[in-house]
Amino acid sequence: MTRAEVLDLVRRVLAAEFELEGASIEEATHLVDDLDLDSVDAVALAVRLEEETALALEEDELRALRTVGDVVGVLHGHLGR
Repeated sequence: MTRAEVLDLVRRVLAAEFELEGASIEEATHLVDDLDLDSVDAVALAVRLEEETALALEEDELRALRTVGDVVGVLHGHLGR
């Protein structure tokens, strides 16, 4: 899966899960400051992404996520293996 495809997946999940406009979400979009996600939302996002990709994300990876690009990078890293 390409990085662009992973970004598209993350956009779709964010749009569906949190009723956000997917087209306005870029890699530089900050999860807390721009999208107003809190820790409960972050867990919901992680669970949904794990379901969509069949990956198991590590807790330390999840704690480091600040932007959409961070999410894309972690998923792309795992899917590229």
